[in-house]
Amino acid sequence: MKKINMPTMKEVIMLTLISFFISTNLYSQVNCNYEPPREAENWVFGKNSMINFSDGQANASTTPIELLYPNGSSSISDISGNLKAFTDGLIVKQGGFYTINNGDNLNGNNFSSQSSIIIPQPGNNRYYVFTVDMYIPPVFTDGVNYSIVDFPSSGSSSVTSKNNLILNENAQKICATKHTNGRDYWIVAHGFGDNNGGNFYSYLLNDSTLNTNAVITTIGHPHNGNTSSNNGAGSMKISPDGSKLALVIPDDGIVEVYNFDNSTGKVSNLINSTPGQFTYVNGIEFSPDNSKLYFTITPLGDGTNFLYQVNLNDADPFSSPYIVQQFDVQQFGAADSLFGAVQLGVDGKIYVAKFKKGVNELPYLGVVYNPNRDLSGCNYNELNYSQNNGLYLNGGGSLIGLPNIASNFLDIPHFYYANQCYKDTTSITIRNTANIDPAEWDFGNSAGTLAVNDNLNPGFVYSDPGDYTISLIENYNGEQYTYTKDIRIHELPDVVLAQGVDTVYILENSSVQLDAGQWDFYEWTPGGSTERYYDVTQEGLYQVMVTDSNCCKNTDEVYIKYATISFPNAFNPKSNITTNSVFKIVGEFGGFKSYRLSIFNRWGQLLFDSEDPTEGWDGNYNGKESPPGTYVYSAYFESFASDIKPSLVVKKTGTVTLLR
Repeated sequence: MKKINMPTMKEVIMLTLISFFISTNLYSQVNCNYEPPREAENWVFGKNSMINFSDGQANASTTPIELLYPNGSSSISDISGNLKAFTDGLIVKQGGFYTINNGDNLNGNNFSSQSSIIIPQPGNNRYYVFTVDMYIPPVFTDGVNYSIVDFPSSGSSSVTSKNNLILNENAQKICATKHTNGRDYWIVAHGFGDNNGGNFYSYLLNDSTLNTNAVITTIGHPHNGNTSSNNGAGSMKISPDGSKLALVIPDDGIVEVYNFDNSTGKVSNLINSTPGQFTYVNGIEFSPDNSKLYFTITPLGDGTNFLYQVNLNDADPFSSPYIVQQFDVQQFGAADSLFGAVQLGVDGKIYVAKFKKGVNELPYLGVVYNPNRDLSGCNYNELNYSQNNGLYLNGGGSLIGLPNIASNFLDIPHFYYANQCYKDTTSITIRNTANIDPAEWDFGNSAGTLAVNDNLNPGFVYSDPGDYTISLIENYNGEQYTYTKDIRIHELPDVVLAQGVDTVYILENSSVQLDAGQWDFYEWTPGGSTERYYDVTQEGLYQVMVTDSNCCKNTDEVYIKYATISFPNAFNPKSNITTNSVFKIVGEFGGFKSYRLSIFNRWGQLLFDSEDPTEGWDGNYNGKESPPGTYVYSAYFESFASDIKPSLVVKKTGTVTLLR
């Protein structure tokens, strides 16, 4: 409850029936705060390796069953962050680590660089598992297929449609992102060989079907070669914001970056490295802010491993690539031997697979702690000024690959906020808090109040509704990194139950209908009604909390009381009791817009006339006492109008006995 609107104190009398009001449709209450996607919170990969990111950090553990995923794999969680399914392209398993019914013998290949990707079909409980075989005829020719996994609300999950071929003669590359409509998905594969090695194939998955008539773009260096060529290997990724696509061609040593149109599925505007510049290039990934590209060099024989960074904002990004890390191949050494895949996590860090030659596991992943930062500021295996070995896998092992994830599940702002309503404490969360010493904040509102003094998770109360810009400066090792984000602080809903009054009078055994106005959600007290209108028949305090389309809440309250209006049938001016010494209206009735009380004798002569309900007749006329006896009164009054009911006119006549 944010506040209570208290109108000007005034009481209003309600004496007759209430008119009917038209009810309105209600809307479900929603959460307007930004919530990061959770579908990429669990990874299953390598040798018995798992990572869970549910608390915003990478927590490694071992799988409850023996698993060996030498290269490509994919994992997906549900919208609540629970592991839903994972696969190496051959077998698809559920989050409980058992094989889904009919989930074996898929036509993928767990030695493919990107053996698979799992995509939820919009609007239902089905998931599409895309699998990718190598293309090395005549042995490996199964191509790119999809299988459909159905997760019913009750009962066991099962593969209901299996190994549906959509592309033959393919590279080992597949990636995905959301359509610009925010609902459907693009799944992008690449051809291989002389026939289609220069083609991108974009397939659209919507709530009804997968369109297997691909959007084909022919552009870039062809993926081709003989049966021993590795040009079909390596990774292809779409940037988190869905605007760019990058891939590697290992034997030809090429890295390519394109624009990706997520409204049409088209690929355009090639920027590429020089052929042979990055021979044996393998893994590739975008930084969280889409400005940097990271890729690995994985020599097949003796040679040097590299992890590179290029800045995509440079006019010629590949002219001077930055070497983040390098080391020589160690055939049987205990140290790092080879770099593999590169994958962005939901925590804003980039993880690098490392393995020993001969596809033997290592117990760590390399970590780029700050991938948005330039050059050495990206902090490979450096945390809080100390070098480390990266992420220890707690008994699991890193091999060549890491899970393949649709890029939109990684499109998370560097910092984000919750609670955008006036007088709320707006809390701010930094996605990646590594290597900040310290953070400096400017909330764009000098008159506001810092309510939560936490350097990495502050809370701020804005002084007024309006548009502001939040600036974050991260300090580390003598450098500053600045991020900004606009915020709108919304007005509270102006809910009014009774305009200008806080007490409403009704007659006993009558009712009044309270109208909270047109909002998105309602909650009445007492009673808990969630309707716009509330019919009141009993005395008491009634309060409503409303929620508007911005999820801002406000309350108003009104007190309903019974009006008690009467005139005494006798009075004695000489009485010692004040209420009996004058004749006037009595009871609890609030106030009147207009009022008139007139007293007549038996001959119709006007003895008293007043428009003030606090005044009464004292039994005198023209300064002289009127004789005892019976007199006639006539009362007229009009109630105040309100938004609940228009003013009402009431007339009453009767007799009163004057005693002496």
